[in-house]
Amino acid sequence: MTRAFTLPSNELAYFIGYTLIHADRVVLVSPWLSDVELRFPVNDQTSSRELLLSEAVAELTDTSITFLINGNEDHNDYIKSRVERNAKVIDVSDLHAKAVITDDWIYAGSANITRRGLLVNRELCKVVTNAHSDVNTYVKEELDIDL
Repeated sequence: MTRAFTLPSNELAYFIGYTLIHADRVVLVSPWLSDVELRFPVNDQTSSRELLLSEAVAELTDTSITFLINGNEDHNDYIKSRVERNAKVIDVSDLHAKAVITDDWIYAGSANITRRGLLVNRELCKVVTNAHSDVNTYVKEELDIDL
């Protein structure tokens, strides 16, 4: 059974923080990606409850993190340079999807992981149970990308 709930895009910063702490493997999909500020639940894995995305990636070394971004967008060069030593970054030239994918659940919506996507624009976002066996299978079946 697929379970789903709506997530306002202004709560996506917390959802990503929660996901980075609680999932072993996370794939962040966003054609445009910025070094946004994330919020975290109370935990003993991060130095602060508010960190930039690049800081969180550097601190959460027990979580396998992959970014799928549009490599043709110069906007992504800054964040790519800040995360690529601690996470895998895959350039997908025709990427338009936006998602946060784990073995257990998927956020799918219209919000890029940027300040505008999280805080300014009105976006549609859903969180659903991952019906596939794992992250890799979901990404292959739904986006036709091999991780």
